[in-house]
Amino acid sequence: MAPNPMPLATAAATAIQLNDLENIPLLEESLPLDATDQPFYDALVAAYGTETLCPTFCVRLARAYRSEKKAHRMTKTMAEAQKVIDWRQLHGADGILEVPLEKSSLFRQSWPTALCGEDYYGHVISVERAVDIDLATFQKKFTVDEVLVHRLQYLERIQAEMAAVSSRTGRRIYKHICIFDLAGVGLKHLSPSVINYIQPVFALGQQYYPESLFRMYLVNAPFMFWGAWKMISGLIEPHTRDKIQIFTTAASFRAAAQEQGIPLASIPVSLGGLHPGPAATTT
Repeated sequence: MAPNPMPLATAAATAIQLNDLENIPLLEESLPLDATDQPFYDALVAAYGTETLCPTFCVRLARAYRSEKKAHRMTKTMAEAQKVIDWRQLHGADGILEVPLEKSSLFRQSWPTALCGEDYYGHVISVERAVDIDLATFQKKFTVDEVLVHRLQYLERIQAEMAAVSSRTGRRIYKHICIFDLAGVGLKHLSPSVINYIQPVFALGQQYYPESLFRMYLVNAPFMFWGAWKMISGLIEPHTRDKIQIFTTAASFRAAAQEQGIPLASIPVSLGGLHPGPAATTT
């Protein structure tokens, strides 16, 4: 079955409370577009209309390619919009939360995930653990294309959760946080064959969900990870790479995360927090 959206009000400590909103500053994603970005939004709406592209997506695209040279930015923005539209139509992304995918139960067992609440600003927090990913099952039972469709469904779930937060708080929230626990990563995870297999999976968000990542935390990074990171980081676009923070211990991550607005209630128990973590969504 398709995953059901997490009831965002199930744990009060993991979500922004309405009576706290007046004390929480607005981030850029919740603010109107400035005069520099507005023309890109207007061009997207004029070309596709808000029935094809939702306003929030147009805002994201309008801000996504600021690093492009001025003369090329509009061309880049429109080309990327068309690429995403074509990809979403090809895979039926708009309705995929209602679609029971084949081998869905096996996928969730082999790659447990959890949405663990929100940070101070309302960013939905996704948590995954390397030790829970059954690489042998994936490489034996799933093609890369099948994995991509399942991950698409999960990314759409995150989009639905962010829309729910926006509706509840009255603030536009379109970015999320990813916590990835690297504890247990070994040579088998870092072999070229495995990296080539999973690279398209992790590229999915970067390519088809531009401007949707607020921050990524890589936690419990082992010594051997750093050699692979030199290669992996080269495949990540600079503006995405700048959002990634790497920690060698759970304690150092926890301290930084709390300083950056993530409560213990939204950090999994496995990392010293209070949320049950990925096991919560595997049944």
